[in-house]
Amino acid sequence: MAYKWKPSAAQRRAFAQRMQDPAEAAAYAQRKQDKADKRRVGSRFDYASAGGEYVPTQAQHATAWQIMADHNATRKQKDAAGLVMSAYACNERTHHDNIHIVNDYYRSHATH
Repeated sequence: MAYKWKPSAAQRRAFAQRMQDPAEAAAYAQRKQDKADKRRVGSRFDYASAGGEYVPTQAQHATAWQIMADHNATRKQKDAAGLVMSAYACNERTHHDNIHIVNDYYRSHATH
């Protein structure tokens, strides 16, 4: 296994201190975005269709109902829940991003 660099505790503290400055944090985020965009330009990977489409399960349908009843759910969660409910009822496929949002909600609200 190759060596992977990790910052020391002092370097982590210095970075956290620099990120407290909004200008420095924005510049860091912009550099990170530029680097990702540069990588994607040469890539032939189709990001729009990645992941595929699937028929939701009964558990995902039940979780979608919970999202619709939750007053604190975001607009994005409610939209995804609506698409999952519709796909389940019609036995059709929906994009995996919608299923992922419903699954994340389920995991974050599950009683342990």
